[in-house]
Amino acid sequence: MKFFSFVHKTTLKVRKSSMKNEKRDIDLWNQIKKGDVQAYHKLYDRYINVLFTFGMQYTNDEALVQDAIHDIFVDLHRYRTTVASDVVVKSYLFKSLQNDIFKKLKSQTKIVRLDKLAEGTYKSDSAEDDLILNETTLNKSAGLAIALASLTKKQRYALHLRFSEDLSYEEISSTLEISLESSRTLIYRSLKELRSKL
Repeated sequence: MKFFSFVHKTTLKVRKSSMKNEKRDIDLWNQIKKGDVQAYHKLYDRYINVLFTFGMQYTNDEALVQDAIHDIFVDLHRYRTTVASDVVVKSYLFKSLQNDIFKKLKSQTKIVRLDKLAEGTYKSDSAEDDLILNETTLNKSAGLAIALASLTKKQRYALHLRFSEDLSYEEISSTLEISLESSRTLIYRSLKELRSKL
């Protein structure tokens, strides 16, 4: 019973904190709509780090992510009188950033290609084929990024070490200061969770 009571109290605290944050966001949002520059800066400071982390799930291009964040705040300032009042601010910012990054990736053709294209075996017969390929790849990349974002920081880091840095399990266990068996288990469970979300 004590455990369930603790879980219930913790859940209530998280909900109250989330509600406070949403209220603070909507207060800032309404002030921004009235032209309050200080509120605009406060919202930017409040979300810049989390938006950057979110944006980096879609591309390794830091400059592109920073430009996209800058653009959504410039647009927010520019169109502040016409944006909706009843929004979930965090969701709005995340969705806007995602859309802007996708737009930039398309225009700069920095979209990760499918395996055949990477191997040089893909031959396009038309612009429509290229567009379909880009859309398919973009959707897969977005799905993967969302699934990755749902993992813990340690899980994401472990997968990065294994598949981006190409480290062995021994090297990962040394880097994370965990046992060899724990490093194998961490990678296995992270991949299993990732697959279930995809």
